[in-house]
Amino acid sequence: MTAPAAFTVYYGDDAVLSARSEPGALTSTAPPPPGGQVAMHPFISAAALDAMHEHRLREILLASSSAADFITRLQEAGYRVEER
Repeated sequence: MTAPAAFTVYYGDDAVLSARSEPGALTSTAPPPPGGQVAMHPFISAAALDAMHEHRLREILLASSSAADFITRLQEAGYRVEER
């Protein structure tokens, strides 16, 4: 499976993550602490859209070995992934 270049992750009808299959920043729904640095990731750049799902999405990402693996794990966890 090849991961799409850009995709949105949904839980039910709610968009919970906007992502790209490229190295980059991981943006939280919470503002960074003063002087804090943005977390970087080697194969995904993403912005969380729903604080209620953010922790679970991060757990899935940390367990993943590639963008395609991340998408597979998201789908197995009940999320829907749509290419943009």
